[in-house]
Amino acid sequence: MVRTKSDAEANVVKEEIPHDHLFKVTGLSSNNLEKLAQEPEPSDFEEAIAATGYGRFNIALMFCTLPAFWSAVSVTSSISYIFTRAQCDMGLSLLDMGTITAMTYGGMISSALVWGFLSDTLGRRRIMVWGFFCSGLVEMTAAMSQNFAMLLVTRFSSGFLFNGPFAVLISYIAELHRTELRARVILLTSLFYTIANTTLPLLAWAILTKDWEFHLFSDSIVIHSWNLFLFATALVPLLTGMAFFCLPESPKFLMSRGRNEEAMAVFRTIYRLNTGKPAEEYPVKVLVEEKNEQQGRGLAALKGGCAQLAPLFRPPHVQWLFLMCTIHIGCMFGSNTLRLWYPQLAAMISNDASSLCSAIAPAAQPDVTEICVPIPTDMLTYLQSAAVGAGSVLTYGIGGALVNRCGKRVVAGFCGVSSAVIIVMLPFLGSSAAAVVAMVTTALAFTSLTAASLSSITVDLFPTSLRVMAMATVLMSGRLGTITGTVIFPALIDYGCLPPFITIGSVLAVCGTACFLVPNTTLKKLV
Repeated sequence: MVRTKSDAEANVVKEEIPHDHLFKVTGLSSNNLEKLAQEPEPSDFEEAIAATGYGRFNIALMFCTLPAFWSAVSVTSSISYIFTRAQCDMGLSLLDMGTITAMTYGGMISSALVWGFLSDTLGRRRIMVWGFFCSGLVEMTAAMSQNFAMLLVTRFSSGFLFNGPFAVLISYIAELHRTELRARVILLTSLFYTIANTTLPLLAWAILTKDWEFHLFSDSIVIHSWNLFLFATALVPLLTGMAFFCLPESPKFLMSRGRNEEAMAVFRTIYRLNTGKPAEEYPVKVLVEEKNEQQGRGLAALKGGCAQLAPLFRPPHVQWLFLMCTIHIGCMFGSNTLRLWYPQLAAMISNDASSLCSAIAPAAQPDVTEICVPIPTDMLTYLQSAAVGAGSVLTYGIGGALVNRCGKRVVAGFCGVSSAVIIVMLPFLGSSAAAVVAMVTTALAFTSLTAASLSSITVDLFPTSLRVMAMATVLMSGRLGTITGTVIFPALIDYGCLPPFITIGSVLAVCGTACFLVPNTTLKKLV
């Protein structure tokens, strides 16, 4: 017969283990061992953000993001719509128009590294609030421009201020969504580009077609319809800055700076808003110590942040940074050149609708006369631009569904090559205004999908301390491509109809192929 110990006897044996023996074996007393056993396992960022769920906070974040993307389009594209009116009011030449357009991107380029450095040391939220708000103030100043010099300076200043907060925005959105949703959300936010590209020409049609003129301060300031159009677009970045004032700091940034208590407070707030449950029920109790609090904030953070520049330009990051910058240059060379020149092409086609090549051939250009006559535009011109902007809705929807299934680099590469083929065929098949609208819409939708996928890949490739700096650098390279394209496109038109479109198509084909060299970052966790 096997004899078993009773519970009382087992407890006696258990109590006979001396405390000094436990201390010698573990270095801890029995009380400390019990406390240690009861402490929860620390959770990393991915586990913490996944525990917050998806709900009202994320939806509110998307609503705050919408005017930011709308501002991105208006800051760079609104100037393309006013030239049909402002060229006579301000005596602008074609060179002046090209200089003003390029100056916006020049401001963005000059501030890229500065903004990336500040956001990676001072935080995401502060940069977005003040960056968007100040950009809106400068845009309102641009709306009051009375001469070429004033418009030139304000466009540069607007680009300088806007580039930073928008680069921060991409990282901010990624850091507030869990791994499975991250790529899809970044891709779907590009739908806001579609909304902006659709509503901006409609706003231009509502205002620029009016012969409004107001004289202020004894005719020292004259407000035309194009001034009012710029004023209307300037209100959006102002509202964006105020909207982000209500949002929290990125918890990923806080954890990377050793500020886990603040990060935990943000996680609990998101959990409460998404689930409707009390913040105290948030399942994560302890966060992993990612980094000790380094020099904290303010001037100390600026001094300590200089060291973070070096790793970005050293292996293993430098080769991917170079590749992403090169691809983005080509992508923006094709996408933004076609987008910024399309309002002018639409006006030309409206006057000569036989074909695209007959409209832009050098022989079709009118002779320069002493009398300034604005380029005639009508509702059809702006509706064509709106149709081009709205055409990418379906493409983004399909891309959002396929990005996790096929991979980001496959989506980026396929869309880049497809857009190249369409643009090369544009001179041959663009025999009518409807055909041109359909082909340009499809090409821009594919290039936008490529750019959105590249942005998502860039977020995944670089760690938190370098992410915004890398994104700012990639966006800066894209501005270089835009400036190059907007200058080269009219120069190539002098050689005929085919050279500009074949050049754009060739560049996009190379970039689309290069996308397959990018690492596969689908469902990769942020570090």
